[in-house]
Amino acid sequence: MSDKIHITANGKPYVLETATTLPDFLDSLGLAPERVVVERNREALTPSETLKATLADGDNLEIVRIVAGG
Repeated sequence: MSDKIHITANGKPYVLETATTLPDFLDSLGLAPERVVVERNREALTPSETLKATLADGDNLEIVRIVAGG
């Protein structure tokens, strides 16, 4: 079993350690989980799912920053 997984986030490939959590990955990108919306494999995650998710080999993420405006 490999100790690395390959994912794609916003069209860019990443190689991560096995068992990397989604919050840890977001943190590595400088993003706070509560400030983004994540779609994983074409399925939108709820905020609680985002906080609990562990990434798997082949995952495809779309990450959108939440921006407040006026």
